[in-house]
Amino acid sequence: MRVNENNDDMVSVEYDKYYQTKNLFGDPYPELIAFYSAIKNRGKLLDLGCGQGRDAIALARLGFEVTGIDLSRVGIEQLNEIAETENLPLKGMVSDIYEYSNYKEFDFVLLDSMLHFGKKEKQREMALLKSIIKWVKPQTHITICIQNSGDC
Repeated sequence: MRVNENNDDMVSVEYDKYYQTKNLFGDPYPELIAFYSAIKNRGKLLDLGCGQGRDAIALARLGFEVTGIDLSRVGIEQLNEIAETENLPLKGMVSDIYEYSNYKEFDFVLLDSMLHFGKKEKQREMALLKSIIKWVKPQTHITICIQNSGDC
């Protein structure tokens, strides 16, 4: 992980503290699981900002080959431990989603609760979306889940 002007190192440390509580964010959204359950041709899925693997684990259990990326070493260690214990097609990597660029190998890209479009984040998040759209292969399915914070 590299230290940059956006303080990703501080974010990583914060989430490492939060993730001392296993399964911090609970189960994945039922709507997300229902959506992906209906997909017949399972493939390679990239979960950006996967945290402890709330979505990644559930999607791997459905038969998707999942790669999860997050800044939190603690979250990724928990995800990888579950993947190994259950022999799931899932691997977690500690990395900055804003620096990742190997989108072409995936059939699905998931961003769950990663985008907030606040004043501080908007430019960076828009650049991330443009990069994903630019580099995915044709027919890649991009899923974006945005929490309703009540501020919009």
